[in-house]
Amino acid sequence: MRPSRSRPTAAVYVDGFNLFRRALQGRDDLKWLDLELLSSRLLPSFDVGQIRYFTARVRHVEGKDPRVPQNQERYLRALATLPSVSLHFGTFRADRRWMAVSPLVLDDAGEPRRVLVRKIEEKGTDVSLAAHMVADAMAGTFDVSFLLSNDSDFVDALRIVRERARKKIGLIVPTESAPARSLREIRPDHIRYIKQSALRGSQFPARVVDELGTFGRPSAWEMQKPLSMERGFWPVSR
Repeated sequence: MRPSRSRPTAAVYVDGFNLFRRALQGRDDLKWLDLELLSSRLLPSFDVGQIRYFTARVRHVEGKDPRVPQNQERYLRALATLPSVSLHFGTFRADRRWMAVSPLVLDDAGEPRRVLVRKIEEKGTDVSLAAHMVADAMAGTFDVSFLLSNDSDFVDALRIVRERARKKIGLIVPTESAPARSLREIRPDHIRYIKQSALRGSQFPARVVDELGTFGRPSAWEMQKPLSMERGFWPVSR
């Protein structure tokens, strides 16, 4: 993307797990998402020169689809073909832990009764995203910093970008609903909402090419056919 002097520059910081949970979970047909295409749809009046994608490499978890790690690796490979996208990794954890039941129940000794649970979480991605956003702002690499997340943990980072680096801040909400209250209260200069139509129109092509060869969308992520086509009818144009 060649910068235009008539348009402000922007950097986009993508909270990968928040994007997945809010917009893509249960929608396999939308997961083959081209972040450059999505950014150009959402921010047509900006030159988006940097998109940082923060995630953690997942591992197979008992009871889950064993293809999930391989599907993610193929997606990361597709993202790596985009010139403006850089990938940043935290750590994925799936641990067994003893935790108190809810609602709280006390045992005979008056202690909270605990059960063994499986706790799945990612560590380090939020800190990395906030650090890169602030560092880029201080270096003056963009005019506007856009956060793609609805996580209120990023409020302080956005405030520092505005007050200390004196840059404008923007929020890309991964749903069509209102952003978290604490994010609204800092009054971003720009707010965008991700509609399913934008996700559907921002998919990678079925086949992608990199230095290792040609590869495609995971079979589990195949696009869903419209109901009219599944029944043998073609949709009528209006």
